Amino acid sequence: PPWIPAHRQQCTAAPAMSTAGALRRRAVALASAAGSATSAPLAVALGPSAALAVAAVRVAPCSGPSESSHRWGSPSVAGAFAAASAAAVAVAASAGGPASCDSGKTRKVAVGKVADFEDGTMQEIALEGAEGGKAAVLVHRHAGKFYTTSPACSHYGASLKKGVTAAGGKDATPTITCPLHDATFSLETGKVVRGPSIDGIAVYKTSVAGDTIYAEVPEAILAGSKHERVMKAMVTRDKTDGRVFALVGGGAASLAAAETLRQEGFGGRIVMITKEPHLPYDRVQLSKNPGATVEKLQLRSAEFFDKYGIEVLREANVTKLDPKANEVHFTTGGSDTLTVLKYDSALVATGGSPRKLFCPGANLKGIHTLRTPEDAAEIAKYAKKGMKIIVVGGSFIGMEIASALKKKGCEVSVVAMETVPFERVLGKKVGASFARLLQKEGVEWYGTAQVRLFRGVDEVNGVELEDGEVLPCDAVVIGAGVLPNTRFVEGVPLDKNGALCVGPLLNVESSPNLFAAGDVCTYPCMQTGARVRIEHWDVATQQGRVAAKNMLGQFVPFTTVPFFWSGLYGKNLRFVGHAPDTLDRVIIEGDVSGMNFISYYTENDEIRAVATVNRDPIAVACAELMRRDKMPKASEILIGTVNADVILERLRALSVAK
Repeated sequence: PPWIPAHRQQCTAAPAMSTAGALRRRAVALASAAGSATSAPLAVALGPSAALAVAAVRVAPCSGPSESSHRWGSPSVAGAFAAASAAAVAVAASAGGPASCDSGKTRKVAVGKVADFEDGTMQEIALEGAEGGKAAVLVHRHAGKFYTTSPACSHYGASLKKGVTAAGGKDATPTITCPLHDATFSLETGKVVRGPSIDGIAVYKTSVAGDTIYAEVPEAILAGSKHERVMKAMVTRDKTDGRVFALVGGGAASLAAAETLRQEGFGGRIVMITKEPHLPYDRVQLSKNPGATVEKLQLRSAEFFDKYGIEVLREANVTKLDPKANEVHFTTGGSDTLTVLKYDSALVATGGSPRKLFCPGANLKGIHTLRTPEDAAEIAKYAKKGMKIIVVGGSFIGMEIASALKKKGCEVSVVAMETVPFERVLGKKVGASFARLLQKEGVEWYGTAQVRLFRGVDEVNGVELEDGEVLPCDAVVIGAGVLPNTRFVEGVPLDKNGALCVGPLLNVESSPNLFAAGDVCTYPCMQTGARVRIEHWDVATQQGRVAAKNMLGQFVPFTTVPFFWSGLYGKNLRFVGHAPDTLDRVIIEGDVSGMNFISYYTENDEIRAVATVNRDPIAVACAELMRRDKMPKASEILIGTVNADVILERLRALSVAK
């Protein structure tokens, strides 16, 4: 891939002392949290790298938590790591099972027969003896080994048995992926591997005796309680660690970064600066359910941030970020008093601002954009039977708002520059199927149209199009995309849309300690090398995690395959990959007119992206194959030797014991 030379140069240039120092810092933080640098349970809970870190402290003692005071003892760096590796293996071997199954009393329960499971398969098993007969677990088999997990996704509660269970590939844990949103969890620990979920799923120690599979399930589950969610172990604030990491923005990327920093053992200050009055919340629900309260959407409680020493400065207006001085300038609470925060590393994750239309009448009351819970609450006031709403723009957010308002009985019209919905993203053929869906649902579509002006005195009462047609309305919602919020960042390169240009580690080349994630960054695509900017919640979350690791000097390139989802009028759309610029080679499998199909977007003989409508879990299966570079060729789809069933079978075959 095109980023490899620069990445290799960065890695080789990094002094061994700095790597050792970073490992030691993490080990000290972990030891502090556990009360002992040799605490096996903590090391196991945080995974092999934590065990290595703890062992490294034992092999090469240091005088304190700051990097400047770290001194390696007589063993060489290589020797220290060798000893640490051996210690980590010993610690892991003595752990006896996954960390998340150690909650209260358990009972050994039969969950199936070995012969009933093939490699790469899973079954939801009702637990015998459970009160009410409703308790169940999900049993998986990979390479002859069995795993037991809770049966529901921790994101939105979808049934995981409809998803994809997959072998982990080389040196990786097997996983289960939710069919709806690509939330992926380790079968060994239950922890989040990727995707939008912030909590993991429960896993239970599994064994085989004779021809029967057994799982050690908590008594509480058998008594009717819900399966617990799993959160990766996190350290708390270490006041002896003087480093300051600034997270500018309070959305998905910043929250993911903050949690990852604490999970990776960072004990310094984490300062999240957001202009909103709320703690991080699930923004994607605003367009799907505009009436939802911010309390229901909030992702973490105030107590969570207090417990882990994550400072959240709300209603803050950032006026300047100076990469040369390593400073963030901001005011808070409407005050004119300027605060300057010196940082060691910073992440810009401020998202985007909705595009507005600059035409006569654009400032009339009743014209709305959607970005915040307050915006959604204003739009929800019009969600009444008979209200005439015009959505300007055919973006996914615009179309989701149109769908949500139509369900409430509104009369909805959509005005867009495209001929059919999603033409630029999904192509004309797929777009035409959505046009027919709109017509069926009673939504008026005005394609290849532009707004000339908005009519009204104080409040909008009509939209006049360029061809002179006037559409009466009670309100207007503009869904024409977003512009990156980056004006406050000084002295760094921006792309034509105003996004920060970052490398594969998500940092700015001219300011290596400045990172960006989400809507505000353009980065090199792992698959093609081209620069892309993705406005997806899933991508922003994963970029926050990767950026956090690189803020700690771990040199982890961002290689995530983008995944997007939407729900319109009861039809579920999933999209995975990077579609080519020209959508002239689109292969359709299934019934387009019946809204039950798979669309393959190809370039040369490669499948670059896949869209599915009501064909779960094909999209998440394709995402898994793309990650492994195992997708079929476009010619195989074209001549009919490969279809959706074959794709699922190929993924399952990767789990067969060799």
